[in-house]
Amino acid sequence: MTEKTSRQEFFFLSLLCIAALFLINWPQLFDPFVRHDDFPALLGWTEIAYHKALDEGRWLNYWWQFRPFLWPSQISMYLYNIAWGLFSAAAAVAIMERSDPIWYKGYLALFIAFSVPAFLISYWFNTLLPGIWVITLYSLAVLFLPHRVSLALLVVAVPLSFMAYTTYPFLLLTLILLSNKAPKTYTSVAVTLIIFFVSLVLALLSVYTLNYFYHGIFGIPVAEWRGPNEVNSVDDLLLNLTKVKVFLRSIIYTMGGGTIGYGLMLLALFAGAWGFLFTRRRMFAVAILMAALAGLAPLILKAIMSGVQVPVRALNWLWILFGVVLTTCGVQFLQSSKRWLSVSRILLMCVLMINLMLIGKTSFMFIPPWQKATSALAQSLPEQVETVYIYGHFLGVNGAADARVQFERGLRLRLNYLTGAEIIMCWKQPDRCDGITPPFDPGDWVSTPVVASTGDQAFILLPRPNLGP
Repeated sequence: MTEKTSRQEFFFLSLLCIAALFLINWPQLFDPFVRHDDFPALLGWTEIAYHKALDEGRWLNYWWQFRPFLWPSQISMYLYNIAWGLFSAAAAVAIMERSDPIWYKGYLALFIAFSVPAFLISYWFNTLLPGIWVITLYSLAVLFLPHRVSLALLVVAVPLSFMAYTTYPFLLLTLILLSNKAPKTYTSVAVTLIIFFVSLVLALLSVYTLNYFYHGIFGIPVAEWRGPNEVNSVDDLLLNLTKVKVFLRSIIYTMGGGTIGYGLMLLALFAGAWGFLFTRRRMFAVAILMAALAGLAPLILKAIMSGVQVPVRALNWLWILFGVVLTTCGVQFLQSSKRWLSVSRILLMCVLMINLMLIGKTSFMFIPPWQKATSALAQSLPEQVETVYIYGHFLGVNGAADARVQFERGLRLRLNYLTGAEIIMCWKQPDRCDGITPPFDPGDWVSTPVVASTGDQAFILLPRPNLGP
């Protein structure tokens, strides 16, 4: 297959992935759901990003706040999905053999595009926009540049991606290790791992130096809300090992779409498919195992020593490896009996369809009610309103629980973004509401939000949240 054919396949699969991502995120394209801690990147607030740079090393995200132009959340949503679509297509073409049928490359591209961790993390699209483009540009380098050049670029791409999101570098390692241009030898795998970990050390030193220069701390202190538990005794170690057990269970649960049984089935499927691949393409299977362990080992070790766990949305490279194993096995079955080929194709389609249903359920059913309810609240406020006092709990807003709105900031920042008014949650800031007399009894029970206004002030009474089963 020529380089021209690779470009054609990449172009076709890019259109496929971008179109598919836009369709599955259709309700979000016109009014994206922005989480409370993603608003600073949307609105260009530097203070919160400055502190995250200290606690999480996200200096690229901090510098992103200083861009000369701010734009609506829709633009960030489009740019994020375009980048992820390009990455998915480039990864599929770069990893699969050039002689493999495009059907399988298309499956792998969609499998990556609709990965569970990728979907979970995509709701921080404003914050992660620069980082997603770093890994996308690197995927294009792996696809179109000589292997040695893309290997050397790890020294630049790993620190930049690390300063966007801690586990992004493992996506880069997966691409370069499994690239169809990479020599499939133990020496090549070892050299790649050495260059990667040197680049990762460079990333850590860069972040440590920046933290020391700006905050006076050489290192990355763990935020208290993460529940750190440094190992100083056997009891501390046992507690952290329990946390690791819970962490591993949460991986299986989330990867299974909220079902332990399905998650265990996927794990068994991965193990069986990898074992089969090991008998047919040993070095490729070894590279897959190294990509998995190179990322998991430091994360589990950190969890054991500090008690800090990473969320499942950070483990996207593991899902990509799962897709690679399944797809490559399907290609191997092309040379086997038609029965096993049919079984592999059915499994491939079933896994992809279940993922589509899980993502579609959230995108089309769980998020829109919250968006609609908060938009209706914003539209019910007069244009001249400068201050809005809200009485009641934010979970009383329709759709808040299903959308997993975690804090009152989610409602406060959403209404501030839609109206430009100052939003005060009286249950959270009672001192700000002292001396304010709303035109209703704040203790009344209501089934729908009540909105009233006086001059440049508005008052909202929310229904009580349904805390029952």
